[in-house]
Amino acid sequence: MKIAIFTETYFPFISGVVTHIETLKKCLEREGHEVMIVTTNPKAICHYVKDGVLYCPAIPLRRIYGYGFSNPVNIQRLRIIRDFNPDIIHIHTEFSMGIFAQFAARKLKKPIVYTLHTMYDDYMFYVAPERFQNMVKPAAHVYFRRVANRATEIIGPSPKVVEFLRRCGVERHINIIPNIVDLSDFMPENVSRQAVDSTRAALGIREGDTAVCFVGRLGKEKSIDVLIDCFAAHFNGEERFKLFIIGDGPERANLDEQIRRLGMESQIRMLGRIEHAELPPYYHACDLFATASLSEMNSISMLEAMASGLYVVQRLDIYNRNQIVPGENGNVFTDADGMAALLREEDALSSAERAARRKAVSAFTQRYGERDFIRAVLNVYDRAVAEYALKQKAKETAKKKDAR
Repeated sequence: MKIAIFTETYFPFISGVVTHIETLKKCLEREGHEVMIVTTNPKAICHYVKDGVLYCPAIPLRRIYGYGFSNPVNIQRLRIIRDFNPDIIHIHTEFSMGIFAQFAARKLKKPIVYTLHTMYDDYMFYVAPERFQNMVKPAAHVYFRRVANRATEIIGPSPKVVEFLRRCGVERHINIIPNIVDLSDFMPENVSRQAVDSTRAALGIREGDTAVCFVGRLGKEKSIDVLIDCFAAHFNGEERFKLFIIGDGPERANLDEQIRRLGMESQIRMLGRIEHAELPPYYHACDLFATASLSEMNSISMLEAMASGLYVVQRLDIYNRNQIVPGENGNVFTDADGMAALLREEDALSSAERAARRKAVSAFTQRYGERDFIRAVLNVYDRAVAEYALKQKAKETAKKKDAR
C-alpha cells in the first residue's frame, strides 16, 4: 500500500505530532508499505523531494513557532502526488497542507483518513484576541466539522477527540488509536548511567533531591505558568525541590519573567530546546514529570517520560484521564496543594522505593506497543479503501441510471 501523509510541520522542527508521524512512517515501512510525507518548508524556493519527503515552499507564520503556510492549491505539487499514486491520503493537519490534501483527494479520487491531534479551542488565542473568541470559535467549529465530514475515516489519539468533534457537530464514528512513539531510546537499559550522572551534575541535582521536569512547546496553551505558580506556592526556599522546563516557544520570555518575579531562579530552570536524541539522560536525571496542560490529546513527551521511569504528576483533565492510572504510572492534582502532596509523596520514598516505582512506571509503557498500533491504523486504512470503493461504485451506478 502507498500512503501520502500530509502535515504542516516535519523535521527538523520537533513536536509531538512530528514524532508521531515519524513513528507511523517507520512502522508502515517496516510492514512493507511505501510512504511519502508532504509538508511545508518556509526556506524552500521550489518543491523538492528528499528522502521520501515532499517539501513545499511556504510563508513562515511568526506567531506559531515552526509553522508555515503553503499555497493550498498547487498543480505542480498535485503532479508529484499523482506520480506517487497513493492508495490513502492521510491528513494530520487542517490548514494549508490539509486543504491541499482534500483538493488532491478529489482530483485523484482517493480516500482520506483524517487524524485530529489538537484541541483547537485551546489555541484560538493565536488567531484572534479574547474579545473575539465568541465569534471565532463557532466559525472554527464549522470548519473542523467540514474537514471531518469530508474524510472517509477519522482517527483520534484519545476520547478527548470525540468530545471535541461532537462539540463541533460531528456525529460520525471516530477510531481511537493512542499515540505511539519509539520508546526504546528512553528505556532504562538503553540510557548510559554515566550520561545520567553527568546530566544530574550539570543540573545541580544532588542525592536526596526531588527533581521534576516538563518537556514540550512553550506555548500559552500548555499552562506552564500554572505549573510554575503551583510549584512556587509550596517549595520556595526548599532547595532540594527543583523544576526543569525543557523546550522553546513564544511564551519563553514571559515564563522567564515569571520565574524571576517569584524569586525562584535557583529552583526553576528553563533549559531551552534540547535535541530529541539528547533528551533521554535529562528525563532519567529527574524523578517526576509534571504538566498542568489541559490541551493535550495523548501526550508523547509524557509517554517518553514514563518509558524513562518518571511517575507523572498531571493536572486533572476530565476528558483525558485515561493516560493516568493512579498509583501505577502517575496521579492527578486539581490545585497547588494537590500537586505539592504528590511531590512530597515522592520525596518521602526511600531510594529502594523510588527505584521500584521507576521500574513499574517504565514497564507500564509496554502497553503502548507498536504492533497493536500499526495493526489498528492498517485496519482503518483497509476500511477506508473499501468504503471509498463502495461510494465510487454507488456514484457510477447513479450516473448510469440518470443517463437512461
